[in-house]
Amino acid sequence: MLVVAKTVRTLRNNWKKSVFFTVLGGYGVIYIKNYVETQELMRQYCQKAAVYGKESIPTNLSPRHVTVILNPSANKRKAAVEFEKYCAPLLHLAGISVDIKKTESEGHAKTLIDSIIGTDAIVVAGGDGTLLEVVTGLFRKTNENSENLLPLGVLPLGKNNSVAKVYFPWHNKVERVKALAEATMAVIEETIKPMDIMKIEILDENNTKPVYAVGQLKWGAYRDAEAKKDSYWYFGPMKNYATYIFNGLKSSISWDCKATIDYSAPCEGCAHCYKKKTAKQSGGWFSRFIKEDNTEKIKYSSIHNPECDILHEKKITTSDLTLFTTNILPNIKEEKDISKIIVEIGPEHVDYFDFIKNGIRKEKGEKMELQEIIEAKMLELNPESNKNAMFSIDNESYEVKPIKVTLLPKTLKMFCRKDVINA
Repeated sequence: MLVVAKTVRTLRNNWKKSVFFTVLGGYGVIYIKNYVETQELMRQYCQKAAVYGKESIPTNLSPRHVTVILNPSANKRKAAVEFEKYCAPLLHLAGISVDIKKTESEGHAKTLIDSIIGTDAIVVAGGDGTLLEVVTGLFRKTNENSENLLPLGVLPLGKNNSVAKVYFPWHNKVERVKALAEATMAVIEETIKPMDIMKIEILDENNTKPVYAVGQLKWGAYRDAEAKKDSYWYFGPMKNYATYIFNGLKSSISWDCKATIDYSAPCEGCAHCYKKKTAKQSGGWFSRFIKEDNTEKIKYSSIHNPECDILHEKKITTSDLTLFTTNILPNIKEEKDISKIIVEIGPEHVDYFDFIKNGIRKEKGEKMELQEIIEAKMLELNPESNKNAMFSIDNESYEVKPIKVTLLPKTLKMFCRKDVINA
């Protein structure tokens, strides 16, 4: 009892040191726990990958080859280290020949795509920005011909991973390692899911090349607040909420987004759609010697959809506008209907407290208050004068201009988990 009493008295007299070492010890326990769990997790995935590496291949075939486009600056320069720790070992154990190309500046990934030859797949090791550049480079290189597109893997190594986080979710450090391992195993196992793409063109600018997005386009007050998150880094994990508090009264935010939208409704496929597709993909000299498969042509030639090419006009005034594909819908096991662009139009006006409340809901992944939802396969967005306003396309900033957005359904072949493919 004397020892206990003495210990209690010592702790009470030195409470600051006691609190400090208690907190330090707690962090130490959490660190060791995460380390042990991570090591065990990687051991299991390494064993799984090694099974593929032990499989024999015919002597007349070369080992599978993938090209990794790595953005070493992604996620505060942690991407390269995490790739070497959690992704590269699995690829090597699976017997895959890996060629790593590192980006050196913004836009470099699009240039790298042009120089890639003799590979079986491309793997994006970075965030949304790197994915946007790679997909744009691929579609420009192949002139949107899906038959010539290489399969694409995505390793969520960036700060923003909108699409990858839907198919490889995580909420803590150990789950993040698991997500990276799962994304790598999807490449190894070659499980492919067709994904929709949004082709975004600037109207009235013939010399501007289109951008091809996998996820979403955002415009408005919430987009502008999101873009300023990093300036509140000193709030630590609370910076995501601080940006809405400190920007809720600023006039520089796009509170009043006015535009005209001309859109056509989604279509499952008809004679009109197929006619446009074949006209787009009609090949060059070599294609004349290839026998055409008329199965798809016969299927769609008998389907007539009078609504397919009818344009609907809508004038909008909103504080928030989002266009996205079904690729980023959170419930991946929910059966998707026809491919479409989903347009969410937020409230026309929002006060300071509602702005903060909706911003917090947005950060938690909850649905915000909406004025209207439109579904389309193609749309033209013509904003009224918006000086210095910006869009976010897959979390990359672009100047607000009149644009045309066209859905390219099921054109990108992306590696996903087996349970997603079978869902």
